[in-house]
Amino acid sequence: MSIESLGQLESRLQSLIDKLELSRMEVEDLRSANTRLEEENIQLKQELTAWGERVTALLGKLDIVTEEETSEQEAVA
Repeated sequence: MSIESLGQLESRLQSLIDKLELSRMEVEDLRSANTRLEEENIQLKQELTAWGERVTALLGKLDIVTEEETSEQEAVA
């Protein structure tokens, strides 16, 4: 092998090492973003559950009011 060939090989290897390091950094960034999004997803699911419970409670109150109005109208008639 000539010195020139070794120089080209070294250059290619260094290029691959640099690309690998950039890929590792990108993977770490993506993992971090994924963790953040998973936490946000959990929070949003909890908020959705809380809103669902509130809506259910309000519908229950609305049913009670409707039943009372129906009872009052029947008593008047």
